[in-house]
Amino acid sequence: MGIITTIPEKCRRCYTCVRECPAKAIKVEQGQATVIETRCIACGNCIKVCAKKAKKIADSAAEVLQMLQGNKRVFAILAPSFPAAFAEHRPGQIITAIRRLGFEEAWMVAFGAELVSREYAKLFRKMKESRKFVIASPCPAIVSFIEQYAPSLVDYLAPIVSPMIATGRAIRKRHGCDAHVVFIGPCTAKKAEIHEPSLAGAVDSVLTFAELDRMFDSGGIKVADLPNSRLDGPLAFTGGSFPLPGGLVKTAGLEADILENDIISTEGKDRVLSVLNELVKSPRQALLVDALFCEGCISGPVMRNELTVFARKQIIINFIDDLRLNVLPEEANDARREFEDLDLGRSFTPRCLLLSQPTEDDINRVLMSMKKYTLEDQLNCGACGYPTCREKAIAVFQGLAEAEMCLPYLVEELELTCGELKKTNEDLANAQERLALTERLASLGQLSAGVAHEINNPLGTILLFSHALSKQIEHQDTRQKDLQMIVSEATRCKSIVRGLLDFARQSRVSKAPTNLADLVKDVVSILNTAAASANVRLLCDVPADLPKMMIDGAQIKQMFINIVQNGIDAIAGIGEVRIQARLLDKGNFVEISVEDNGCGIPRENLSKVFTPFFTTKKMGKGTGLGLAIAYGVVKMHSGDISIQSEAGKGTTVLVRLPVGRREG
Repeated sequence: MGIITTIPEKCRRCYTCVRECPAKAIKVEQGQATVIETRCIACGNCIKVCAKKAKKIADSAAEVLQMLQGNKRVFAILAPSFPAAFAEHRPGQIITAIRRLGFEEAWMVAFGAELVSREYAKLFRKMKESRKFVIASPCPAIVSFIEQYAPSLVDYLAPIVSPMIATGRAIRKRHGCDAHVVFIGPCTAKKAEIHEPSLAGAVDSVLTFAELDRMFDSGGIKVADLPNSRLDGPLAFTGGSFPLPGGLVKTAGLEADILENDIISTEGKDRVLSVLNELVKSPRQALLVDALFCEGCISGPVMRNELTVFARKQIIINFIDDLRLNVLPEEANDARREFEDLDLGRSFTPRCLLLSQPTEDDINRVLMSMKKYTLEDQLNCGACGYPTCREKAIAVFQGLAEAEMCLPYLVEELELTCGELKKTNEDLANAQERLALTERLASLGQLSAGVAHEINNPLGTILLFSHALSKQIEHQDTRQKDLQMIVSEATRCKSIVRGLLDFARQSRVSKAPTNLADLVKDVVSILNTAAASANVRLLCDVPADLPKMMIDGAQIKQMFINIVQNGIDAIAGIGEVRIQARLLDKGNFVEISVEDNGCGIPRENLSKVFTPFFTTKKMGKGTGLGLAIAYGVVKMHSGDISIQSEAGKGTTVLVRLPVGRREG
């Protein structure tokens, strides 16, 4: 487990940690921002910016409790910022609570800061004489970043330990090595620092202020009810300012003139990265560079409260002033003499982790995978955590990012998916509607066959006897008119019965190779007389070179007769009905359209046109079975039929039939 890890169930694809990580140590896999342990410098920026608290710090509380329960003495060393971290309590109460946990002594790391600052003062004087520059090394995140991502600057790092390590070594000088030392502070990088080879043995474990707080709770220690206790070990004054911005320069007694560039003091990720990049290009811009990834250690990633920098600074200043009143100068001088020969040196190990850079072709391929084909497509919105689309493409090539992190790309893909889903839902709804209609037609077909057979014989008898009576009665007889009415209505019933029988026979299809152009010509020839009497022109545009189709010619012809007749009936006055055909789907289907410029169909009736016995024609003008029969015929041929119509603008019936193949 690394120092910082991701809690998968809390990560919400915001990519803020990607944006804020100075080491490119965040890898996005399947939308999850995971921390790459080998690249992480444990600076804690990702912890500070994660609104969902999806980053977890390696917990050392169990390890420290085990130390406290062992036989060795355990010493606590407190970061100078601890009074600001526990602002609701007095510093002396925190010391008492730490002792209640089982710590033998509680030392100030501010003392180690004074020891270290003394070394920086000496080093600065040497640099001034030789005009060489040095980068201060108390911030372990800065040290790790330079070792891994700016290895050309490693030789410029000050070979001086951090205040934490200096304090740990001081405890071991006074009390021997048979003890445990635990640092308590606001810094996550300290958890990694204690494992550096040249620093090993100085500090055994690191607790954050939050971990210490949880230990108080689990131990039943109510800090607010405790009395004050005095800190152990040598006390420090100016060292207490070490966690403030520019604290090292102040503690070392160095003067930074705003009009000179001998000392560069900078805090915050963006400013520090800018300075380091400049130093990589030109390393002789200053004598001392004091850099912290946090805005002073009082703004460490786990400071425990939301106080402003100014409020925390005032708490630290008040604490230092109180120390001055309670400590004699002689005590401080004695402590400095005791540790004058303390080893405060360290070494560094360059570990270059710079990622390979893609070629322009590689970058362009990644950009195109995100649908960024031109410069105008590169919005550089930063939603993915990278400042530009180009940098995001580089990260994708390096395996740190995914194309799907791009918000505009995701939105476009979502719109496309929604469009496809909408079409699929529409197709499904249409299929369900057609299935329901097909089921109704099938049931109605069975019923129609039975009814037609039962009614047909009585109708024949009625017509036979009506004709016989008509011959026996003279033409002048008033009953002759009544007989003609009986014959007319019986004939109409017989026509309906014939339609019912045709409707019922749809399930029986006898396919044979058929020339569609000839079939349509026959339809036009049959209906030409009726069309002419209605002032309607029949126009045929069916290519003669259409392939022969495996269809039931008789049923398809009757279907088109019904459709064309409907078109003729829909025209009031002069008009035309046009029949056209074309090949579709690489010649596998033929689409036939029958278009008229008649009265059209109201929108509310479009869903009913294939329902048997539904008609808008006047009584005696239609049975309402024509389109129902057409629908059944098309479906029995594995085709599709649809109607496009608008009231007052005409109607187009589209029939799509498979060409089919001769069997055998």
